[in-house]
Amino acid sequence: MHEGGPIRALGRHMPAFGDALTEAEMNLALGHIRTFCAEPAWPRGELNLPRAFFTEKAFPENEAVWETGVALEGSGRVTNTLVYERRFGPRTQIELKTPILAEATGAGDWNRGIGDIGIGVKHTFYSSLVTGRIAAAGMEVVLPTGKESLGLGSGHTVVEPFAMWGQILPGGAFLQMHGGLEIPTDAAAGTTEGFIRTGIGMTFAADRGFGRAWSPQVEVLFARPENGTAEWDVVPQVQVTLSKLQHVMLATGVRIPVTDRHARSSQFLVYVLWDWFDGSPFDFWK
Repeated sequence: MHEGGPIRALGRHMPAFGDALTEAEMNLALGHIRTFCAEPAWPRGELNLPRAFFTEKAFPENEAVWETGVALEGSGRVTNTLVYERRFGPRTQIELKTPILAEATGAGDWNRGIGDIGIGVKHTFYSSLVTGRIAAAGMEVVLPTGKESLGLGSGHTVVEPFAMWGQILPGGAFLQMHGGLEIPTDAAAGTTEGFIRTGIGMTFAADRGFGRAWSPQVEVLFARPENGTAEWDVVPQVQVTLSKLQHVMLATGVRIPVTDRHARSSQFLVYVLWDWFDGSPFDFWK
């Protein structure tokens, strides 16, 4: 409405009203358009905060994400994960995570294959634009589909209940939290682990706030196995929108262990995100 159709690679006949209407008048028009939705359960889009690498969002999505992590020390490990997310109704989402792993062996060869596949569901039970908050909870089951003998899987099923919370902060900033438990179905084969992940960042955009959006943020990761020692990591990162419609995004970052550094390697991280509900990944670029 403010800049016209071309700012989002939409119809060039859609005029720009930024110089003809005040911001208050445009908000009145948008408020009228929103009355056409008769279902108040839909969370407002302003609560769809930027995606972090490890801190899951409370907002339900229709997305496909390809994530890659490369170990920066050690003999070598590359983790690729294809994430498919689909929303059902206003507030429920299912998720499928398929890891494709490559682990270097001492002999200079690589073990490659599918890792442990995760199937999850989450439901947004609270959202309010007035308070700028959104909250959700859900469950993920990680199946032992990877070969344990090759270092590609745990060899047992893991059940993961979790909860997420997001908060809009002043000046384009945001805060997100994600906590839960990883509970093995075979207590003799695995250990229950608790985790809390927190991400804080800020979004700013070019072209008077209507162009390409940049979202630098940092995550702080905490995990502690039962009867074990705590593990802390920090993950500085930045997300940038690529397409004009902002339905294709790229993020890069580095996961840096703070504790137990002798046993855990830093990782270079990258993902490409496609919000497939908005259209083809090849559209909305010009």
